[in-house]
Amino acid sequence: LFAYRDAKEDLTTLTKRKFLARCNPVWSQHGTSGHSFRIGGTTELLLRGVPPHIVKVLGRWSSDAFLRYWR
Repeated sequence: LFAYRDAKEDLTTLTKRKFLARCNPVWSQHGTSGHSFRIGGTTELLLRGVPPHIVKVLGRWSSDAFLRYWR
């Protein structure tokens, strides 16, 4: 879905591992983490009226624990 140009100017796939390796140091300096996106995304979907059972599938939850993110 996402790509970037590496040092050789080759188009390279942006993997989850590469993304987090780049972002985690920045987020930690600001007292946050990637988990904030999970909370924010869940809240946004629920506030926009997406049915909870759909949010559950999108977030790959096997329980209703995701409802705790609804702030």
